[in-house]
Amino acid sequence: MSAITGIVYLENHPVNPDHLQKMVHTLSHRGPDGIHLWSDRSVGLGHCLLKTTPESTAETLPLQNAAQTLVLTADARIDNRADLIAQLGLKSHPSDVITDSALILAAYERWGEHCPEFLLGDFAFALWDAPQQRLFCARDHFGVKPFFYFASEQLFAFASEIKALFPVPDVPKVLDQSRVADYLTLMLFDPETTFYQQILRLPPAHRMTVTADHLDISSYWSLDPGYELQLDSDQAYADRFREIFTEAVRCRLRSAYPVGTMLSGGIDSSSITCTTAHLKQQRQDPTKLPTFSAVFNEITASDEQDFIQAVVNQYDIDSYSIQGDQISPWTDYQQVMAQQDEPLFASNLHLNRALYQQAKQQSVRVLLDGFDGDVAVSHGIGYLRTLAKRGRWLKLFRETRGFCKSYHHHFPTVYGTYIRKFGLEPLLKKTRVLKVVRKLQTWTAQWQLSSHASVSSASEPWIIPLNKDFTEQLSIHQRYQLLRRQRFGNQPSQRHGHIADVTSGLVSATLEALDRTAANDQLELRYPFWDKRLVEFCVSLPEEQKMQQSWTRMIIRRGMQGVLPTKIQWRRGKGNLGIAFDHTLAKYGADLINQTLHHPPLAITEFVDVEQLNNIVERWTHGQPQPHDSLTLWITVNLALWLQHSQTADDQPPTHKRLI
Repeated sequence: MSAITGIVYLENHPVNPDHLQKMVHTLSHRGPDGIHLWSDRSVGLGHCLLKTTPESTAETLPLQNAAQTLVLTADARIDNRADLIAQLGLKSHPSDVITDSALILAAYERWGEHCPEFLLGDFAFALWDAPQQRLFCARDHFGVKPFFYFASEQLFAFASEIKALFPVPDVPKVLDQSRVADYLTLMLFDPETTFYQQILRLPPAHRMTVTADHLDISSYWSLDPGYELQLDSDQAYADRFREIFTEAVRCRLRSAYPVGTMLSGGIDSSSITCTTAHLKQQRQDPTKLPTFSAVFNEITASDEQDFIQAVVNQYDIDSYSIQGDQISPWTDYQQVMAQQDEPLFASNLHLNRALYQQAKQQSVRVLLDGFDGDVAVSHGIGYLRTLAKRGRWLKLFRETRGFCKSYHHHFPTVYGTYIRKFGLEPLLKKTRVLKVVRKLQTWTAQWQLSSHASVSSASEPWIIPLNKDFTEQLSIHQRYQLLRRQRFGNQPSQRHGHIADVTSGLVSATLEALDRTAANDQLELRYPFWDKRLVEFCVSLPEEQKMQQSWTRMIIRRGMQGVLPTKIQWRRGKGNLGIAFDHTLAKYGADLINQTLHHPPLAITEFVDVEQLNNIVERWTHGQPQPHDSLTLWITVNLALWLQHSQTADDQPPTHKRLI
C-alpha cells in the first residue's frame, strides 16, 4: 500500500510543482518510507512509498528506464516474478534486486499496452511514454489497488485517493447526485462513478491510454462463462483447489516485515490463517503468527470465539482481539470521514479500523484478509436453480430440504418458489395466462409512475425514504431497475451469476474503503481469495463441486481437509455481525443519530424524505424498530455527516451545484 499520483497537461501547459507537491503531501500517510517527484514540462508523477516486500527496501519511484524515455509510478505487488524474469530475459540479474516496479517497466518495454495481461498480483500504475507522448495506466483484476482520475480536454490527473486530486485548481469538486441515488438505494454496483462529477475510477481489469487526442479505456481480462473444468473425481477438484489456494497464500507472504492475518473464526479467514501457519511450519519459521480477531462477549449471537480458539489450539499463534461490542460504529467519525473521501456504507468498518490499529501496535505491516471469500469461491446456491430448470424435482427436493434445515430457511416457501418459477410459470406461459397477468402488472406500474400516485416508502424497492422531487428529477426508479438488471439480470447459469458477483463494482468499492482505512496505519492488505488463478478456478467448477449433499462451498471444505480444524471445516453458518451492529448503534449512536436527523443539514433534505425519516428515528429511539431501520439510519446519517464534512473542508462556500 503505497500511493501514486500525477498530472498530464494535454496542451503542453507546464506542471505547477506546488500542485504536484500538494498532491503527494495529501497522500503522505500512505507512504512513510519516502516521497519522490518527477516532472518534465507538462507531465508530473509522484510516489509515496510503503516498503513491504524484500525488494522494495531498495526501491525508489518514480522509476525511469535506462534510456530515460519511460517513467513509472506504481503501487504494486507482482506475484509471478520468476515467470516474468525468465520471459523478460532478466535471469542474469539477481532476482532479489529486481523490484516489482522494474518488472512492470520491463514488461511495458516488451509488450507495450498488452503488458497487464502478463502481470499477476495487485497493482495500479501509470507510465509516461515520452516517445509516444502518452500516459499508460492499468489496474489489477479485482481492484485491490485504487486508481481515481479526472479527465478534461486540457488536463488528466490521477491519484490513489480522491482527495489528492483537489490540490489541482482545474479539478472541480461537484457532487454527483446519481451516485447519491445509488448509495441511498444500496445499488453501488457501478465500477466507475464516484460521489464527484468527472472524477472516476479506472475499473478493475482495465487499462487506459491518455494522449492529447484521446482517452481510451479497455478491458484486458475477463472470465469465460462457457468454460467448465473437467477433472476425474471429487478428490481431484479438492486437491487442485488446495494447490492453487496454498500458492495464493504463499505468494502473499513475501514481505520484509512481520505478516499477520485477520481471524474471524469463519471458513475464509481460518483457511488463510491455517495455511499461513502450515507454511511457516514447513519452512521452520520459529516466530509465532499474529492473528487479529473481533470478539463479542455481550452479543453472543455475533461471537466466534470457540472457532477462533479451535485455530489457535491447532497452530503456533499469537492471538490478539478487540471487544467488538464495546466499540461505537462512529468512533472518531470526523477523522474517518476525512480518510474515506466518500460516505461510509460498510457497517463493520469500525471493527476493521480497531484491528488495524492493533496490528500496527504489533509492528505488522502486511495483513492477510479473507474479505468476501464466500463470493470468490461461491456458496453455489445457484445449483438449486439449475436443478429446477432441468426439472430434477426429486434431487431439488433433497438438496433444498437439507439446505433449509441447515440454514434455518422455511423449506415449503423455498421449494415452492422453485416449483412456481420453473414448473408452473412455464406451463402458464403456454396458455398465455401468465402473459396477461404480467401485462396488467406492467400497466399498473406505469400508471402509478405517470400519474405520480402517492406511494408509501414501504412499496418502494429500496428501504430509505427518498425525497419525491429527487426521485423524479433523477428518474431513480428507472435507474434502480437498470442497475438491478445489469447486476442480477441475464444470468442463465450459476456460473454467470458467480461472474457477476466477483466483478461487481461493490467488491472494488469495498476494497477501496478497506484500503483507505488500513492506509492510516501504514498497513498493506492482501487477499488470497482474490487471486486471479483461484477465482478463475472456482468460476470454472461444475456446479455440483460448489454445492453437494446440501453443503454449500463444498470445494473449500474438501480442499481444506487436514488443514482446517474439523469444527470449522464443517460448520454451516457464521456469527451474525448484524446483531452486534444493531446493538452498538443503539448503545453508542443514539445521540449522534438524533442530533443529526432531528435537525438535518439542508443538503440532505434534498435527497431524503425528512418526515418519514423522523418517524423511523422515533420508533427506533423508542425500541420499536422495523427490520431495516438500523441500516436506514446508518446510511442516512453517514451521508449527512459526509456532506457536512465536505462543506467545511474548504474555504469556499457551498454553491447550488458545487459540493464545496
